[in-house]
Amino acid sequence: MNYKGRLLFTAGFVLSAGGAALATEKPLDPMAATDSPSQAVQTALEADQEAPLQIIVSRKDQRLRVYRGQEVVATSRVSTGKAGHSTPTGIFSILEKRRQHFSNIYDSAPMPYMQRLTWSGIALHESGSVPNYPASHGCVRLPRGFAGKLFSMTERGAHVVIANREAEPELIHNARLFQPEDVQLANKLTELSLGPSQPVKGHGKIALLDDRPSEDPLAAKISMRLNLLDQVKRDNSPIRVFITRQPRGNLVREVQIMLNELGFDAGEPDGLAGKATYGAVRAFIKSRQGSIEDQVQPLKAVIDKTLLTALYHAAGKGEVPTGHIYVRSRFKPLFDAPIMIKNPEAPLGAHLLTATHSHTQSGKLDWLSVNLTDRYDDSMQTRLGVTQDMDNEALVASSAILDRIEIPDEVRAQIDLLVNSGSSITISDRGFSRETTPVGTDFIVLTKPDLPSSRPIQKTVERKKPAKPKQVARNKTEPVQEAPKKKGLFSMLINRGARLTEVKTR
Repeated sequence: MNYKGRLLFTAGFVLSAGGAALATEKPLDPMAATDSPSQAVQTALEADQEAPLQIIVSRKDQRLRVYRGQEVVATSRVSTGKAGHSTPTGIFSILEKRRQHFSNIYDSAPMPYMQRLTWSGIALHESGSVPNYPASHGCVRLPRGFAGKLFSMTERGAHVVIANREAEPELIHNARLFQPEDVQLANKLTELSLGPSQPVKGHGKIALLDDRPSEDPLAAKISMRLNLLDQVKRDNSPIRVFITRQPRGNLVREVQIMLNELGFDAGEPDGLAGKATYGAVRAFIKSRQGSIEDQVQPLKAVIDKTLLTALYHAAGKGEVPTGHIYVRSRFKPLFDAPIMIKNPEAPLGAHLLTATHSHTQSGKLDWLSVNLTDRYDDSMQTRLGVTQDMDNEALVASSAILDRIEIPDEVRAQIDLLVNSGSSITISDRGFSRETTPVGTDFIVLTKPDLPSSRPIQKTVERKKPAKPKQVARNKTEPVQEAPKKKGLFSMLINRGARLTEVKTR
């Protein structure tokens, strides 16, 4: 490989390790966009080439800005979705790139330099029509010339933030952020921190623990996890971390894990409540008979939060986790585990945090942060169990959220082992969006910066029926008016003759 080839390879590797630096949504500054709408590229600054690349789109001023770290390296006008086809706001990453692409939805319309953001049809692409107002069917249109330059700068996995207003990267300092650290994980991993159970096909290259027999299922799972982490670390790809509220679908699996840990055989923790699971539940309830706990709160053979709380207390683990953490690499899941979110009734908001090499501490990472506006309607607040102050801009400081998140030491140790420049943390109340597929995407977060406008409730006014005219009481002397009778031809002739006779006599 010649020098030019090595240089291009190195640049490509840096970009692929990059997700995005992050931006905090803020009110639009009318003085920020000083260039004319026809000018595609505004700046080309000398930025830190090791910092991750990020694209930030503002729907408010129809602008796209490319950041490397905190430096703007390019800007352009864009055209986002028009009314009825609005471009979604949130946190995305580039899933696919094609120089020549044709729409699968709109009559094979050409979409040169396509960079896909969702599998449902949202992308960045070149267009011959990029007015300075929303005009697309949901995609982000880019001017000719700029689309090709942007295509050459990015790699799959680079983060794209679509905000409702202007946004820019901000440096964040918090002791709870992950930092690279070589740790011995063998003695720290437990059943609770191993995440989803997978079939055991072999013990891999790493030897099993000396104090556990080779047929020990837990030892086999630990060995497989260590092999997987070792492979990811050697690959040096950036990892993706997602923190959200504890989903209800994991309740059965958590109960199974806790029952097994307490010595009640619930079978393989697969999230499916079968005979073995309910047998273990009944055995646990029977073991509590006569105890103070049973007298204070008797249990039924029902898998619910009350049972899970009792299991956690019996195992000496305290309260039930209120959050969950997921880790991915190269668009594939690595592991996940329950965590604790303090003050769960307060919203988390929507955040993206990205790591970059520190210039002040060797071997450490600096973190850049974004928090996007995300509003919840009444039904969403009820489902999440949160109360949102609708008088503010629905922005929550990232550092304040990090202070509320408690991650178990064995889970944190695994992430510290893998984290590197370009790794990112996504935080959202909403959980997995419909755009986050099991394999093939990073963690995609969709936000709602504004709630749908609702008409003021109008009080229903009862319409009074028109009053009927009062009927006068009739006495016996009052003549009764009869309805006129229909006149036939014979009666009309008689009446006419009578009138003629009356005229002659006058």
